[in-house]
Amino acid sequence: MDVRDSIFQLDPFGPGSPPIKGLQVFQEHPNQTTKHWITNGPLSNCKGRETKPLWFNMPMLCSGTTIGTRAAMLKYLEAMYGEMKDWAAQTKCHFSLNGDDQSIHNYLFYTGQLPFANSIPNRVGIVNTAGVEGSVVFKAWRQQGMDEEGLEQGISANRPFPGATDKTWMGPKEYNLTDEFGFFTQADGTRSRVVHQADRFGMYYWHRWLPKQSFVQDPMARAARK
Repeated sequence: MDVRDSIFQLDPFGPGSPPIKGLQVFQEHPNQTTKHWITNGPLSNCKGRETKPLWFNMPMLCSGTTIGTRAAMLKYLEAMYGEMKDWAAQTKCHFSLNGDDQSIHNYLFYTGQLPFANSIPNRVGIVNTAGVEGSVVFKAWRQQGMDEEGLEQGISANRPFPGATDKTWMGPKEYNLTDEFGFFTQADGTRSRVVHQADRFGMYYWHRWLPKQSFVQDPMARAARK
């Protein structure tokens, strides 16, 4: 798991959580596919364009969060390690960019090398990968403040979204992404258990609203400060 930009809103494996069978890999927003440069470029160069029909324009799977049984995780790590060694041995598979693990992650799944894995749609499973939509929503709101209100970029970026109240940072009806308390939700409106890439929603949420919430604070650290 990418721990820097992931938050736990509920116990991932607590009451009501779906059972874990095999490996679970998580899709990003439906608009994000493997046509994206982070997978298309490396895979086209490393694996050859003749392999494209196997993996091109498929739902993007995020390599930042993967869940599975112990046995499934060990198989997954073995497959990832073997593929990474193969890439390391070939100059054509060397890339000066972050995220080539995402290329390998998607390649292994779509070429059938992870037959024990299940692809979970966005906002359906234990992990809600929110980054793609977060970036779009945040940039649009920041630009609106600059264009319509004449705000400087930094000021426009650091303000609550439409519909926010004293309890929330974004209106649930305006965006259909959060509940009345500011928690991210699934497609069916229930609260997401784990949210990945939540920081893409910008400074106000990540640096001002979120740190004040009790569910991300360490109770032992709070007690020590008293």
